[in-house]
Amino acid sequence: MRVYLFLLLNFFISNLYALTEEKDKPKLSTASDPVGMGDFAQVFLGLLFVVAAILAMAWMIKRTGFVNTRANGALKVVGGISLTQRERIVIVQIGKKQLLLGVAPGRITKLHELEDNIEDGSSVAGDGENFAKKLNSYIRGARS
Repeated sequence: MRVYLFLLLNFFISNLYALTEEKDKPKLSTASDPVGMGDFAQVFLGLLFVVAAILAMAWMIKRTGFVNTRANGALKVVGGISLTQRERIVIVQIGKKQLLLGVAPGRITKLHELEDNIEDGSSVAGDGENFAKKLNSYIRGARS
């Protein structure tokens, strides 16, 4: 019974509060939009500045040559063949010298130094011989 009396009293008090005049009610402050166009523009321009700075630093590093990713044509892979999924045999040309290398995970082994240079794949395709046949002929020639 006390609960019903409390609820009934609460209901009447809240209705009486709602009926009071507007001047008696506390005024709620109107808050402005927390994120305006000015804030958006500031964040966007800051992000644009950071991206431009990253691109400028990358360009400067590339121009100054701190990172040398090219061998200036002195080193090139003439051809190669896969033996298994992880092992390969490749012919690498360093200047005028050609080396037959065995490449495995974590290890590169010099197998043979070729006396006669093998042409790269562009001229081999012209005379019809493929790389595997030439490689087999050089390997057989090196054994005898």
